[in-house]
Amino acid sequence: MTNSSENTAGPPRGDEMLVVVAKLGEALDRSSYPVTVIKEILEDITDAYKYDIEAEIFANYLIALDRGNGRVEVSSAGPSYRFDQVDRTEALVRELRAGAIKLDDAATTLDNIANARPPLTIPVRVIGYVFMAMGFAMCFRMSPMATAAAMVIAIPVALIMLSKIGTGRIGPLMPFLLTFLTALALAFWAKHTGTADPVRLAVIPVLTLVPGAAISTSLMELTEGDMTAGASRLIYALVVMLSMAFGLALAIEIAGVPAESLEDLTSNLAPSWVIWLSGPLFGLGAALYFCTPRKVWFWTIFACFGTLMLSQLLDKGVASPYAGGIAMGVNVLFAYFINVRVRSRPSMLMMYLPTFWLMVPGSMGFVAFSGVMTGAQDLSDMTSSAAMALLSMSICMMVGLALAPYLAHPVKRLGLDTRSKSKRREPSTPAQGRSRRIRDETPEPGK
Repeated sequence: MTNSSENTAGPPRGDEMLVVVAKLGEALDRSSYPVTVIKEILEDITDAYKYDIEAEIFANYLIALDRGNGRVEVSSAGPSYRFDQVDRTEALVRELRAGAIKLDDAATTLDNIANARPPLTIPVRVIGYVFMAMGFAMCFRMSPMATAAAMVIAIPVALIMLSKIGTGRIGPLMPFLLTFLTALALAFWAKHTGTADPVRLAVIPVLTLVPGAAISTSLMELTEGDMTAGASRLIYALVVMLSMAFGLALAIEIAGVPAESLEDLTSNLAPSWVIWLSGPLFGLGAALYFCTPRKVWFWTIFACFGTLMLSQLLDKGVASPYAGGIAMGVNVLFAYFINVRVRSRPSMLMMYLPTFWLMVPGSMGFVAFSGVMTGAQDLSDMTSSAAMALLSMSICMMVGLALAPYLAHPVKRLGLDTRSKSKRREPSTPAQGRSRRIRDETPEPGK
């Protein structure tokens, strides 16, 4: 929600841009954009509308200042947006960059986006979550029985996350509670059936709660110099991961799972060909669960499949953390190119975020922390690999974002555009001229 610094019935004339900046900054933050990208987008929009507004952006709130009249607007971020809300936010950003929408209408649109109901029903989204669990289990190469158990447990987990049970004061405890209850049920089942690797099995039904993407975003922000936002986001993500690892370790201790069962057996439980199915299944499940617009379905599924297969191929020649990082860097380049070249403008975020979750760096850290708490040496030894995977993916994604404009628009970016300026259509207004120049430039990630 956005809170004005003065208690009035509506924003005074001239404050429309201040309200839009605050609300749009909140929407972009809830869409999982790094702080650096949000700043650049807001600067482009205020320049397009000729306003002198400065925004200070943090991990979960934003302060907008209109230096012309000294007014301030503050917004605080809420829960993350679904992908249908992200798509509508990105479409609005394109209109604002072009100066093609009134500011009052933009503010109303942002309110409508924040309050929009999911386009898919709860049963459909639960099916999507089950597909994600199945794809994730196949990525881990779990046994058929363990995969089926994870899919069954994923159903009540999805129902709880899609309901209002996790709101209010209990909300911050949901990662711990859901992990504990899920791990307890699966640990008892694994103990009595002799199923190995119960730690990895337990992470599958709660995979969307593992803050791997938040950790990667924080590392990108820290590398870009956004210390406050990056450090606070990193600390939050680590606390969530530690609380989930504690819940899992507590459940294993209560269930009395023997130490010899706490092993990393991901390559010994299922044939290698199941990995070929994990990407498409996970991508389809993510599209359903997060309400991805249909125009992006194919690209989301293809990105998950292609990136995972590329990682598997690279893994034969380089270490796994580096293979995953290179694959994610290529994924970002691919998502950027598709976003620029395809007429429907598929969102970059919707192509690379599900792929990032599938690549498992967050769950690797979760399993590593759990190994430390349970004393399982095979799992705790994964800590360095998890950290290296996160760093590798974050850095390669940043390299991909830096190279993408030159690959998508090599002529313009390298200064080789020899077209006569006199043949270009002149803008009818300064604002339109600015918007056209912004359009000619490569859009920011996800635009």
